[in-house]
Amino acid sequence: MTAGGSWEIPPLDDAPDIARTTESQPGQALADARNWAGFVLLFLGSLVAVVAAAVGVAGHLSAAVVGAIIAIVTVLVGVALIVLERGNARARQNSATESQPSATWEAVVPPGA
Repeated sequence: MTAGGSWEIPPLDDAPDIARTTESQPGQALADARNWAGFVLLFLGSLVAVVAAAVGVAGHLSAAVVGAIIAIVTVLVGVALIVLERGNARARQNSATESQPSATWEAVVPPGA
């Protein structure tokens, strides 16, 4: 059997092919370098939030409020970057799958059979 020119064994029980799935896999968002800016902003925003809480406990309320505002803006921008990039990735994936014809299994007699 061939699909794209290489020899493959077709699934006999109509089981899903997990080796070439198009669904997102665990850790795929972290592995994509396009998401790193958003994750860095999320980390920095949470770090600034912790520092703002510590400064607030120390008694410097105006500095704590400024830090909290910076933390909120940083976290929101980080989340927005990640959401937008995931949307772009889905759009790229959909356009790639629409442009390629779906592979169909063809009955081919292997050499020497």
